[in-house]
Amino acid sequence: MYSPTSLTSTHHPDLRRKVIAVIWTLRGLAGIYIFWVLLHILRPLRDTPEFLRKVGSYWQRDLNSGASWQIWSAVGLNLTLWLMLLAAVICLWRATRHLLCNMGLSPITSSWLQRGAWAGLSSAVLGILTRPLWSYLVTLHLPVDSQLWTWEMYPSDLLGLLMCGVLLMLSYLMAWMSEIAEENKAFV
Repeated sequence: MYSPTSLTSTHHPDLRRKVIAVIWTLRGLAGIYIFWVLLHILRPLRDTPEFLRKVGSYWQRDLNSGASWQIWSAVGLNLTLWLMLLAAVICLWRATRHLLCNMGLSPITSSWLQRGAWAGLSSAVLGILTRPLWSYLVTLHLPVDSQLWTWEMYPSDLLGLLMCGVLLMLSYLMAWMSEIAEENKAFV
């Protein structure tokens, strides 16, 4: 005799609660993360002289005579990347909304997850690649030999790339698994 095994059946209320808890935890963490990144990006605007003093001592440069447009340009560059990150989080929310509705893997869910993974991966890669431009904008007022075009790679960059890559692979696996399930549905 056939018994339903999907999460939409009434036989799996504990499993449904666990899935719902995980989804809402992911949503909450994504919201907190996007807010934390925004605060980090806007940090130079809160106390610009103190920020320039700290960055100047790190780079061993006097950045106090920099123009405000330099900081605004550097922050604007990071805000552009943040918008891509926001798009990734919105796509994650859309994917989890579809998971909450039908409690199963579907092409729509994997499509939104793919979009979010690509947006997150693009944001991470462009963030790494534009990092030298940020240091150049902040030191643009200095003489040419003192201007910086530094490229730094942090462990968090690698972690972000790895997480986005794994999310992208999982989204493709979801799409392929749902296609296989649709093909096999005819045989059952």
